[in-house]
Amino acid sequence: MIDMGEQVRTQPENRAAALSMVAALTAVIVASGSMWASAASFYMPATFGWFVLVELTALTAVVSGHVARRRAKRQGLPGRWWALASIVAGWVCALYAGLVMVVAVGVFAGFAVLFGVVH
Repeated sequence: MIDMGEQVRTQPENRAAALSMVAALTAVIVASGSMWASAASFYMPATFGWFVLVELTALTAVVSGHVARRRAKRQGLPGRWWALASIVAGWVCALYAGLVMVVAVGVFAGFAVLFGVVH
C-alpha cells in the first residue's frame, strides 16, 4: 500500500548551470544577429545597446558558469560540462563584442578624419 505522506526524492539540480547555459545561448543568439534576435532586441551591430546586451549576457554566463562548476565539484551536482561550455561561449561572445566595438569606433573615427569633422 502506498503511504500518501511519503515524499518523492529527486536528484538535486544545479540551477547555476542552467542559468549559465541560458545566458550563453542568449549571448550567442544576439551576437550572431539571427532573425529572432533582430526582432526581439532591435539588433543593430556596433550600437551601444547591442554591445551592452551581449556583454551582460556573456558575463552572466561566465560568472554563473564558474559558480556552477564549483557547486558541481563540491556537492556532486550535475551540469559541470554545461558550465564549462557556457564559460567558453561567454568569453568568446564577450571578446567578439569588444572586437566589433573597437572596429566600429575605428571606422567612425576614420570617417570623421576623412571628411574633416575632426581637425
